[in-house]
Amino acid sequence: MDGNVRSAIEFLRGATKIYIPVYQRNYDWNIENCKLLFDDLLDLEVNNKKSHFFGSIVVKSGNYIQDIIVIDGQQRLTTLSLLMLAIKNWLDKNEGNAQNVRLTSDYVLNTFLQDQYLSTPDKYILQSNPNDYKSYKLLFGNEKFYDKTSNITLNYNYFYSLIDNMKISIDQLMNSIQKLQFMVVNLNSPEDDPQLIFESLNSTGVALTDADKIRNFLLMNEELPEQDKYFQNYWQPLEENTHFEVSKFFRYYLTIKNAEFPKISNVYNEFKTTYFNLDFNKHDLFEDINDYSNTYKMILECNTGTKKIDMILNRFLELNVTVIRPFIMAIINDFTSNRIVEEEAIKIVEIMEKYIARRIFTKTPSNALNKVIATLYRDFRHFQDKHQSQYKDSEVITYLLLKKQGSGKVPTDEELIRNLKNNDWYNINSSYRSYLFERLENHNHIESLSIYEGLKNKDYSIEHIMPQKLSSDWKKALGINYQTIHDNYVNSLGNLTITGYNSKYSNRSFKEKQNMEKGFKESHFVNLNKLPARSENWRETEIIERTNQLINAAIEIWSFPKSTIQEVREEKELFIYDGNETFSNYKIHGFTFINDEYIPVKTWKGFFVELFKLLAKIDLNPLVECTKIDTKIGFESVILKEKMKDTEEIIPGVYLYLILSNERKMNYINKLFEKYNISYDQLSLDVEYKE
Repeated sequence: MDGNVRSAIEFLRGATKIYIPVYQRNYDWNIENCKLLFDDLLDLEVNNKKSHFFGSIVVKSGNYIQDIIVIDGQQRLTTLSLLMLAIKNWLDKNEGNAQNVRLTSDYVLNTFLQDQYLSTPDKYILQSNPNDYKSYKLLFGNEKFYDKTSNITLNYNYFYSLIDNMKISIDQLMNSIQKLQFMVVNLNSPEDDPQLIFESLNSTGVALTDADKIRNFLLMNEELPEQDKYFQNYWQPLEENTHFEVSKFFRYYLTIKNAEFPKISNVYNEFKTTYFNLDFNKHDLFEDINDYSNTYKMILECNTGTKKIDMILNRFLELNVTVIRPFIMAIINDFTSNRIVEEEAIKIVEIMEKYIARRIFTKTPSNALNKVIATLYRDFRHFQDKHQSQYKDSEVITYLLLKKQGSGKVPTDEELIRNLKNNDWYNINSSYRSYLFERLENHNHIESLSIYEGLKNKDYSIEHIMPQKLSSDWKKALGINYQTIHDNYVNSLGNLTITGYNSKYSNRSFKEKQNMEKGFKESHFVNLNKLPARSENWRETEIIERTNQLINAAIEIWSFPKSTIQEVREEKELFIYDGNETFSNYKIHGFTFINDEYIPVKTWKGFFVELFKLLAKIDLNPLVECTKIDTKIGFESVILKEKMKDTEEIIPGVYLYLILSNERKMNYINKLFEKYNISYDQLSLDVEYKE
């Protein structure tokens, strides 16, 4: 590897082809970037400066001596080429009108933009990735055919407009461009690893996505023909299948492979680690990724070919529930590859919908949900392998969910009924509210009503039967306790419904709402408006009756899952920690932390010590820093630098105070996890309640 500072324009002049490999991201400099460059060029001329450093580029030689492959710096090279092209096209239109202009269009074209001596039809020096290149080539032709939505075209047009209105001459502009300088780093040794150099250069300051980095990692060290093959056959379809949510896709893909959600900030590093651990060659990996990306497309488009599954997938989209996607991806992938039969696949997604819905309606904390979903498919496959698939797939999923404890559990019927009866169902997440009433209405309908679409288009609305603001007629109808009734029930399940009438009528009397056009008697929302359509009055009695009717329907729709696998002796399910449980009156037998290695302990003191020792292995510094803080409060107060009564040494020179209640222990663990940026669900405990 060697580097030297060179004139940017001489660099362009000396190249036959400059290849932007397909693994590079698309051109994404914006107008602001272009403005800064142009302002610098004007400043060079106005203030008679000698040079301007335009950053570094990393290149290696191509198949021919003057061919250049760009490892880093494509944004600057593409931008400079767009500026030169804008100058060339401006000269085409203005050479006859411009006075005393020495620069010619042919000179710019044949010196910096194309190699006129090439015998091939494609003479352009800059060879960018396929999407950008298509737009770039159009700029050499008729303006009416430009790809006006491309970032390439937008920046070209911006440069053209600046040239057309600038206060210096075109010759002066070219003089400034000649003062631009690159640091050109050449990778000319077999020991020069382009991937490592690229990562080092792009570790700060450049907004590469995880998808960009993964694409570069997979394609960079391949020869150009192999790069093109992988890009066209796998990477482009991957982008399209995922609706360009490629970074999200890889996070879910890694979750399936590793039974753990990678941190959003660490997807690329997790991918590299996983890549080296997988028993795949690169071709097989791309095939596997392609299979899962096809599955991802089915989920995004709700198009598995099975109507019942697609309807549930659509409801997940409406709920904006994405945490379950890795598990759903794995199940749908098994279904499309005939590893799971259609009937079982339907039952599994139905079970997952009930699980998620019950958790939403009962406001179950979501702390442990990532862990539950991340490990569910792995545990499902382990169970089936262990028992030689003697149980139905859906029964195994049900069994595994019912074993969950703490905030990972399936909420009971009692919890569901209590929350359905007491929650404020109007002032909640609108997606949850729409889902609740859509299901209550459409369940068991032969022809489902397009409620989501109707709510979005405002053809339908979720309305109060007893209005939010009581008129004198409503006060009279409700009786002497009208205020108490209103306070208790106005936003309750029994008092809310879907209507097709204009919401400006929402304050009218019950009889008017009942008999008006699109009122309750004419309503095609049969399940929701059955009681309002036939009731003589709308008072506390009717609201309670309707609440109970809807609760009974909800218990049927989101029925509590039942498992036939009762007598199977499995390893005890651990309690996934959610940051809330204090474990008072619990006995501990062991725990797992970050990985699945089980660590047996006999006491809570022993657990406390072992956990801190594991944290010390991850990083000593936070614990050592705590010993430097002289305080008698907070978690720092239990981490000491000298041995005292009731302490135990966890690393040389760091002691842990142990005479603490379980509540204080867990509180200190929470604080320390925050310091280490560790999520609570990385800790699971083997505990039992002491009667």
